[in-house]
Amino acid sequence: MKPATRLERIYLVLTLILMILAAPAPLLAVGQAKPPAYYQKIKELAVRVEPEIIAIRRDLHAHPELAFQERRTAGIVADYFRKLGLEVRTEIGGTGVLGVLKGGLPGPVLAMRGDMDALAITEETDLPFASKEKVIINGQETGLMHACGHDIHTAMLLGVASVLSQMKNQVTGTILFIAQPAEEWGDGAQKMIQDGVFRDYRPEAIFAFHVDDTLKAGYVHYVPGYSGANCDTFFLNIYSEGCHGADPDQCVDPIVVGSHVVLALQAMVSREIDVHDHTVITVGYFHAGTATNIIPKKAELRATVRSYGDEHRERLKKKITRTITGICQSHGAPFELDYQFGTPSLYNHPELLEAIRPTAEAVLGGPDRLIKDRPEMGGEDFSYFAREIPAVMLSLGVVPPHLERTSVHSPTFVADEKAIGLGIKLMSCILMDYARKPAARRVRAFKKS
Repeated sequence: MKPATRLERIYLVLTLILMILAAPAPLLAVGQAKPPAYYQKIKELAVRVEPEIIAIRRDLHAHPELAFQERRTAGIVADYFRKLGLEVRTEIGGTGVLGVLKGGLPGPVLAMRGDMDALAITEETDLPFASKEKVIINGQETGLMHACGHDIHTAMLLGVASVLSQMKNQVTGTILFIAQPAEEWGDGAQKMIQDGVFRDYRPEAIFAFHVDDTLKAGYVHYVPGYSGANCDTFFLNIYSEGCHGADPDQCVDPIVVGSHVVLALQAMVSREIDVHDHTVITVGYFHAGTATNIIPKKAELRATVRSYGDEHRERLKKKITRTITGICQSHGAPFELDYQFGTPSLYNHPELLEAIRPTAEAVLGGPDRLIKDRPEMGGEDFSYFAREIPAVMLSLGVVPPHLERTSVHSPTFVADEKAIGLGIKLMSCILMDYARKPAARRVRAFKKS
């Protein structure tokens, strides 16, 4: 073949260049489209408010308060909301606070929740703002500590309110900022709902953060569908006439009967319940007797029962009641069983989660930073809000750089405060983006019960 002339080579190169220029640009992946202009404004405001919010977080950490006693915390929240010019209601469900931001553009009502209460744990960190607070519980002095990150949750609630209130003219619709008491007791959200937190404004969707003690700052876990369990409890007393340990045939031995109950419940989980129905039954308290040679008059058992969904928790109650009744009657042991339903399982609305995923990926810096996680068997009373309104709770990484992990509900729990600014920016963008979606692309609100 005759080699191409110099002119032909130039023509070929120019042709290739024109073809490349004329070709359509490749489509960007979901979440990689150019973000809205207000993202930059949110980023700037979040950076500006971050030092103030971290200072508030440290103050809250140094002065923790137990469930329904969060008066100082609630006062700080209410005063901050008023400073921002929000409409404020206080003492909802006890010590709960509601701040209402009315945007400059018409749109839906959305909500963000932060919880305020602390735990009866004596702090063992070396933080300069470590809690020194003490309280008397059952005659024993113990410390108080924000060992579950609620100081961070509340601080981020204030941070998001600050950022969006400064962008009020660009905010679409109305945003409710809910500072909730008593999450650790499992009924603060329910109390607020019963006391009319949504009396004047009913949101279409509600969002929340929880600190994640397995992820570094900059990463977020999400779980579609059930992400937290029903937290139910039973109290069982098994009775006997009592007798000498050398003559066990003279009475019912409630320790033996109770032991049969414990083992039967574990067999029930493995043999009577579908393996796909996540279930945990843990007898965490078994007390009986005062001496080695006496069969006691009573054995006391206390247990937690974890599951997902209302139907499964009802079935579990029937199975557990049937099992305990059968064992006690077969041994001729009188008994009392008190079975109580507690906090319901938390359901993250899958469609709502999908609707905010592009925002989360864009703010976090890519889909690799938004990580799908497995459901847990822990409880979270945000579930009461999720029964009223489509809801999503995201788990925000807070593990400090020098640690592999940190542990909530531990006296040594510490968190990377870099997560606070990121959380403020992320939730501000989620609320702004979701409110601007056309009604047809937003998740349909639940009907009022």
